[in-house]
Amino acid sequence: EKSEMDEEEEEGGALAEVTIEGFNSSKSTLFAGNLLVGKFDLLLQVVEDGVRLVGSGTLALVTQWSPFSPSDEDSDDDEPLGFITVASANESGQIVVALRGGALVYLLVEGGEGSSSPTIRRVKQVTLDREISCIDLNPFGSSSPHRKEGSDSMELDNAESSPRGTRKSQLVAVGLWDDFSVRLLNLSGDDHSSVLDQVLHINLGRGNDNDGSSLTANDNDEQELGESGQHMMARSLCLVTMDSQSTNSNSIILKNTAAATGNNVDMLLVGLGDGKLISFVVNQPTSSPGNNNWSIHSRKEVSLGTQGIHLIPFQHGSSKSSGSCVLATGDRPTVVYLTGGNAGSNSNPKLNYSTISLTVEDDDDDDEDGHNHASHKNISVNVATPFRSSLLFSTAGAHSSSLCIADENTLRLGMIDNIQKLHVTSYKLGMTPRRICYHEAGRVYCVGCIGGLDVGMDANQNNCVRFFDDSTFEELNCINLEPFEMILSIESVSLSINSPPSESKSKPSDTASPIEYRPFIVMGTAYAYPDEDEPSQGRVIVVECNSGGTGNLKSDTEDQMLRHVRQVADLPLMGGIYSIAPFYGGNILVTCNSKTVLCQLFASVITPGELLLNCVGSGHHGHLISLYVKSLVSSDKSLSKCQEKTKQRAIVGDLMRSIALVEYYPKHQVIHELARDFNSNFCTEIAMLTDNIYMGSEGYNNLFVLQYNPNATTEQTRVRLDTVGHYHIGEMTNKMMGGSLIMPSNNTTGSVGATANGKVASDKTSYESNRKIDITIGSQTLYGTVDGTIGSILGLGGKAFAFLNSLQRAMDAIVRPVGDLSRGHYRAWEQEQKKHASCGFVDGDWVETFLDLNRPTMERVVKEMNKDTRWRIRDDGKGFSTRNDGRQNLMDTEDGMGTDAGISSNASALSVEDVLGAVEEISMLH
Repeated sequence: EKSEMDEEEEEGGALAEVTIEGFNSSKSTLFAGNLLVGKFDLLLQVVEDGVRLVGSGTLALVTQWSPFSPSDEDSDDDEPLGFITVASANESGQIVVALRGGALVYLLVEGGEGSSSPTIRRVKQVTLDREISCIDLNPFGSSSPHRKEGSDSMELDNAESSPRGTRKSQLVAVGLWDDFSVRLLNLSGDDHSSVLDQVLHINLGRGNDNDGSSLTANDNDEQELGESGQHMMARSLCLVTMDSQSTNSNSIILKNTAAATGNNVDMLLVGLGDGKLISFVVNQPTSSPGNNNWSIHSRKEVSLGTQGIHLIPFQHGSSKSSGSCVLATGDRPTVVYLTGGNAGSNSNPKLNYSTISLTVEDDDDDDEDGHNHASHKNISVNVATPFRSSLLFSTAGAHSSSLCIADENTLRLGMIDNIQKLHVTSYKLGMTPRRICYHEAGRVYCVGCIGGLDVGMDANQNNCVRFFDDSTFEELNCINLEPFEMILSIESVSLSINSPPSESKSKPSDTASPIEYRPFIVMGTAYAYPDEDEPSQGRVIVVECNSGGTGNLKSDTEDQMLRHVRQVADLPLMGGIYSIAPFYGGNILVTCNSKTVLCQLFASVITPGELLLNCVGSGHHGHLISLYVKSLVSSDKSLSKCQEKTKQRAIVGDLMRSIALVEYYPKHQVIHELARDFNSNFCTEIAMLTDNIYMGSEGYNNLFVLQYNPNATTEQTRVRLDTVGHYHIGEMTNKMMGGSLIMPSNNTTGSVGATANGKVASDKTSYESNRKIDITIGSQTLYGTVDGTIGSILGLGGKAFAFLNSLQRAMDAIVRPVGDLSRGHYRAWEQEQKKHASCGFVDGDWVETFLDLNRPTMERVVKEMNKDTRWRIRDDGKGFSTRNDGRQNLMDTEDGMGTDAGISSNASALSVEDVLGAVEEISMLH
């Protein structure tokens, strides 16, 4: 959302409160909007005891309708109906109100050219079996013999360029309380019938796409909704025709050309109370006489947050390229739009989700001139509506809507920024950056730089570490290193400040209880003397950065600064500090040449407030050069108190000897090697995915995955790390870290369940359909290469891997790559004279191209998967089950859903929609 308040003042537009005399201000408004019926331009208000029409010019009441005193001349039912609970309307004069007891009443505003005033006529009604939670009456925009092109906007100040009020809706969508379904009722049926007919009953559960006629609810399979089920019912509905605008990812396939006209797709969006959004493509009836068979397909579900969602359609873009979008409110307001599928293109229409941030002014952060700073924040949006006004936003065309949104305290007017690109801000250092890290507690970027860029200047004389503000990139401080000293590693960690160590060296340090935990930046350096091939000296430097206020720091002149950086401790070691990793108990592991040591931070006995960094134990030897060390502990203190219950393990990457697994025993202060990879891999980076799964990259641009088997029967097997994955990435990887490229989702249910410590989530979730593929994600790792590529690696559950690996094999057999280059040949592991096929990995770029295939090719790929049948086998990367009992590990048998004899081949066969749903789900996770 882009705030335009400055432009508003310059153009003379202003906001003023207007009292509408015809509105009932003493009661809560359930619905308000604009109507254009014939020659009448009206304002509509719906309250609990009636419907009121107000003239837009006079603001006086024109007519009203009450459920307690029906005045319909053609109605035989004069009994009071009850209070109104929910309402919806559109600009053509169609109004639908829900009453207590489950009654739904369809009203129509009439006012021809010869009418002196508009009237409200009750057309039809129906009583449903439950109370109504939400309704929507928005008309579809695709071509239909019953509709003409028009505008959905609530307000327009240029009626000549875009006619309004000419489209009527054929359907009304209805959601009920205590019912996990949506009903579509027909509004354009027989005028002689006074009952709204149901044309479609849609179960919102998975695996309920429908290609034929209407869906029918099964009363015997009615879901039991407890307290948690209240969040799974429909809270908001939206019937909308999405217009394709550009190209992107995440496709939605049109199986029936009747569902689209050109680039338009008729859709039903359902917002749930737990933050989920479910979408369907709606197939309209054909023009054949008597054909009234509506249907839906291409179900898609995504979690947009944790709060209930309200859906608002609006127009976005210029007059020539405007398209219908939908704003989903909640704690993460999101714009839903359609891309791809343009004329002459082979790509399919694709549904996309773009989270918006609101540009707000921070009242608490004023500059020296007293001006507020604008910043982007994620603000929870409660309600919103589109509007158009050239007085406020001159850049808004006749076909583009501005938005009015409201949270708990503020009403905001603005426009969606049409620029979709990565905003890059460059800051010239004047030096060569060597290492960088982000320190969240201090809101700074810490950059280790190498000086001496001028000709004739020694590059080891002006090295330093510079600190920059994370928003303004203003340099806050600079720590100069000693001559010939350069930085090798840097890490933001949370360290425990322990009580002073005992003078008796026999007393183990783990008995000392931590005083407190504080965030620090830890840097590792080396002295690169010209006459040394390997550094013989180095330092571990601990730096504290204060984000505001001095706290317990000394009150000298420098401490009075709002942002404070100071060195609190350092530890000289005999070698270069190549790597630093946060470890259990608020400690750190450092690698010094060929040695791995544990370091702890202590409070000084002699000088109060001073901190000391000491090594604990003798460390671990046995490597040529220990370049990398990693553990499952993150930079915060979430696992700092788990040392008593969790095995304190880490992995060490060697220059030539691949990866070794070590464990620290606090009682004995010993780091012991448990197992190692005996292959010769020149490590360029490593990552610890879980307790037993480790990944590394090596100098021949390959990735490899190792597994530790602590339950092996022989000691020879236990001390060996087994290779379970090989993959050629094609670029040298020099950085791996846990994380994701998308915003985190607070999805507490569903199949995506990565845990904080990196353990793979269980994939034994229940299946709502035999054909639904469960996508279970464990570890999420980002990697960077020397060529500038940033990629994502997701840990897959066994069933998800078996399915995607089968899809990969089928696409290799059916789809011809560009230039007929062999994908399998390119991804094969190659190292000097060794070369073999990749295993344990799924090529995500290749698999996701399934979304861009045409329909016949998709069907051939799915047919190949069904012929292969290995998508149903739990696959660990070797193509078969590794169970010791030798039984076939079928999905249906494992989950207790039947045996092979009880399940027909047709029931377990994959369809194109099953594969599409799974690939779309995995494509949204990176």
